[in-house]
Amino acid sequence: MEIKVSSKNPSRKELLEKASIFYAKELNLDFSTYTVNVMSHSNLRKNDNVNGLCGRTGPKEITVLIDSRLGIPKILYTLAHEMTHVKQYVRGQYRSEPSRNGKHKRFWLGKQVAVAYARRPWEKEAVKMESLLVEKLLTNVTQNIK
Repeated sequence: MEIKVSSKNPSRKELLEKASIFYAKELNLDFSTYTVNVMSHSNLRKNDNVNGLCGRTGPKEITVLIDSRLGIPKILYTLAHEMTHVKQYVRGQYRSEPSRNGKHKRFWLGKQVAVAYARRPWEKEAVKMESLLVEKLLTNVTQNIK
């Protein structure tokens, strides 16, 4: 998997690069043929309480946006959440397609799902994986410091 990171802040860019690579490896995505663009972005929807977004932007391309106003702990959790969505796209577990009314049809394991955000199976998995991935990352960093 090719991961391209962009951020105006060099230390944030390095954090996003290293964490993205670690999460991709933990999610068994490092050998995927997809390109993932991870971008620190200042214009996410403040009013919707959105910290990150993930979506397909090409046949073998996925883009992840992370709110540039987040602190380091929230960046790590948000990136872990969005990288779980990357895994779901890459493995074909989740897909979204535009519908005629301008909204999106969402599919999980091939079946259309239309439920509230917190009940969506792809969101449940991403929320669960956030803590697991961040814990593994911090354990890895701690072990490498010793």
